[in-house]
Amino acid sequence: MYVLAVFLLPIVAVALVVRPRWRLGLRERLGGVPATEPGRPAIWIHGASVGEVTALAPIVRNLRRELPSHRLVVSTLTLGGRDAAAARLPEADARILFPLDAPWIVRRALAAVTPCLVLFSETELWPNFLDALATRGIPAIMVSGRVSARAFERYRRWRTLFAPALAGVRVFCVQSLESARRLVALGAPPSRIVVTGSVKAAALDGAAATDRLSLMRLGAASVPVLVAGSTHAGEEEAVLAAFDRVRAVAPSARLVLAPRKPERFEEVAALLRARGARFVRRSELVAGASWPVTAPVVLLDSLGELAALYPGARAAFVGGTLVPVGGHNVLEPAAAGVPVVFGPHTEHAGGAAARLVAAGGAVEVGDADALARVLVAWFTVPEEARRAGERARAVIAASDGAVAVTLAVIRGVLAESGAAARRA
Repeated sequence: MYVLAVFLLPIVAVALVVRPRWRLGLRERLGGVPATEPGRPAIWIHGASVGEVTALAPIVRNLRRELPSHRLVVSTLTLGGRDAAAARLPEADARILFPLDAPWIVRRALAAVTPCLVLFSETELWPNFLDALATRGIPAIMVSGRVSARAFERYRRWRTLFAPALAGVRVFCVQSLESARRLVALGAPPSRIVVTGSVKAAALDGAAATDRLSLMRLGAASVPVLVAGSTHAGEEEAVLAAFDRVRAVAPSARLVLAPRKPERFEEVAALLRARGARFVRRSELVAGASWPVTAPVVLLDSLGELAALYPGARAAFVGGTLVPVGGHNVLEPAAAGVPVVFGPHTEHAGGAAARLVAAGGAVEVGDADALARVLVAWFTVPEEARRAGERARAVIAASDGAVAVTLAVIRGVLAESGAAARRA
């Protein structure tokens, strides 16, 4: 494990120089996190960023209700994730940045938090962190785990490092059989794997409630709106070209364009200006301001407001799918009853994208032209879009149960570790 840390730290050092934003919160990344008060047990809950933190909300809420005396510490890799945790997880006692995965840094963070249990979501496999937990006898549980084909190939190259760390995880709660098979191939004991499904669907109902913006508040509830969420470089051009074709058949249509990364807000604004698009930035809309009719496009240059803009939209495009990124949260628009269109790169969505397509609540497209054809159809025939949205919402309704199973696993592990501590 030390070899991996020595290999990674120079990369981290370069990143801190190249990306000044990464230097924010450096003390926490080096293990300087708030200490747990003596005598109070702590549960450490980790999610990579905004999407994972949102998905963990029902787990955190239930743990707070069932374990009022425990300290709940939520960690994320990103500053945006930490901000989302502050907004969406008020039940947590602390929200911190995850420590760099070097043995001496991990030891410092664990000494401060002193967790009796660690929960980590999706694909957050940090070898030194997991190894330190196993060494200290601290049980760890994977929550809503998934291993995409791309991640599997990456982890497999480091199997000799990951296999010992995986062996120390008490239970792997995974989204699909495919992820279960990949974890076994990486060295996870098959007897410790439970297929629960994704907990994201259960988190969606409350996710938008904490956000400030909505189509209704913008005065756009009565016009057809396309929400293009979490877009990446190369996708905005496709969306804007498709939107031009939509406006040809539905002149009142409007577009919410939400780049995934804040550092691209200026780049996308420049793209809109270069195309001669009439747009307004979200940051220019003061509290209570309506969406001006002279600007068909809103550039969502803010964080944490996307989910609240899906309800009432005519259609949604989910980004990271027309380019080989792996996709983002296809369940958010589906939960709002909005038909979804996305590209072929949906590895990060687990089986959710396939389920939506199979149910007729979403369409997968291969290129910009196909994207435009689907959107034109939905904006030309609103009833067709409405029926597709209902089918999408039905998929979400059928996804209930993952949280209950995951909580049962957590209760069991806590009971086992408590009994072991009493025997010792």
